[in-house]
Amino acid sequence: MRILCAPDSFKETLDAPAAAEAMAQGARAEGGQAETCPVADGGEGTLEALLIAGNGRRESVPTLDPLGRPIQADIGFLPEANLAVIEMAAASGLGLLSPQERNPLRTSSFGTGQLIAIAAREASRILLAVGGTATVDGGCGLLQALGTRFLGQIGEPLEDLLTGGGLTRIASIETPVGLPMIDVAVDVDVPLLGEHGAARLFGPQKGADPSAVAILDAGLLHLADLLDPDGVLRCHPGTGAAGGAAFGLHAALDARLCSGIDLVLDAIRFDERARDADMLIVGEGCLDEQSLRGKAAIVTARRASHAHVVAVCGRVGAGWEAALREQGGPIDSVVSLVDRFGEQRAMQATADCVRDVVAELTATAR
Repeated sequence: MRILCAPDSFKETLDAPAAAEAMAQGARAEGGQAETCPVADGGEGTLEALLIAGNGRRESVPTLDPLGRPIQADIGFLPEANLAVIEMAAASGLGLLSPQERNPLRTSSFGTGQLIAIAAREASRILLAVGGTATVDGGCGLLQALGTRFLGQIGEPLEDLLTGGGLTRIASIETPVGLPMIDVAVDVDVPLLGEHGAARLFGPQKGADPSAVAILDAGLLHLADLLDPDGVLRCHPGTGAAGGAAFGLHAALDARLCSGIDLVLDAIRFDERARDADMLIVGEGCLDEQSLRGKAAIVTARRASHAHVVAVCGRVGAGWEAALREQGGPIDSVVSLVDRFGEQRAMQATADCVRDVVAELTATAR
């Protein structure tokens, strides 16, 4: 039996390569012919996947974290394509903050803008992978770092770091010229505003309570009225990604939006590698209704519909059942590590749990 192990990362426990290797070890223990194929959907791991596929290099540079503190972050360069690859999570990621520090009213994407400015010295094209952020600032911090002027009610420049809680201070925006072409690899297909938009859908997991969510959504609406007075761009799928940073780049700089997972799957030749697989094992930290909006596990499963597809995930959340084939999804069965082993073991020994589950799956399928 040929088994292709193609998980995304299990956030805060396993990166995608480690998860894929644990799956492969479990399959091989029961005689399966397993191949590792870690994937990424525009979040963490996208840089590594594209550097491997394109024979690129990394460079570590100084920047700022979501609270404006100095850090180092990596930029990837693919010289043959004259392309720089940046993960927004490297400078503006949720993982850079402790749980107590997570508050999107106070966080800024400025550090990511610094990375783009540095990368533009060498590359004419920028690919920004925007998953995993701690921000809901509509990309204003990022734009600020790239030279965009934000002005207040009396025309005064707003020179402090713009955050999700300060968007309504902006009265007008002056965008720069001469920036490189920017492609934004989004990890979800949500719009900017509304019940399934940046603030309401993702704000709580970034530390926003209900009152903060309302402030953030109002700020994004204000920004949309400034940058998108006709009300068209704000509705585009994917503009709500990265706390609305995808919208800010799209509306202010004419950046192009693309599916992060499709981009990565094409780069690693996934369709070719999956062609002869009998079983595909996908995985991620949490499988829920958000997964159905362009996340790695679902898109990867859809591109190998000929195989028996199993999702191994850390936990399941509301709406996960829609991922099953019997309800129109692309997945045959789902295993939750928390349900199977309990939360403590699933979090502290994730690789062992993944290995054991895949060994059982392989033995049962023989």
